[in-house]
Amino acid sequence: MDEHPIVTLTHRVMVATGLEQTAAEQLVRQVWEAGVAEGARRMAADLAAAHREIAELRVEADLD
Repeated sequence: MDEHPIVTLTHRVMVATGLEQTAAEQLVRQVWEAGVAEGARRMAADLAAAHREIAELRVEADLD
């Protein structure tokens, strides 16, 4: 079985920076969590925009 991408990234960070495993894991975890938070924010914004568009289309189609 292949290594999980996060494990691979952690190892690469350790090699590139000379950080110990614990510090590299912490850095990768912080970046991962920031990315997940940004992705969730964007998804929520996209979903809200889609709901607004649906509401506008319903009004235009006189469905409400």
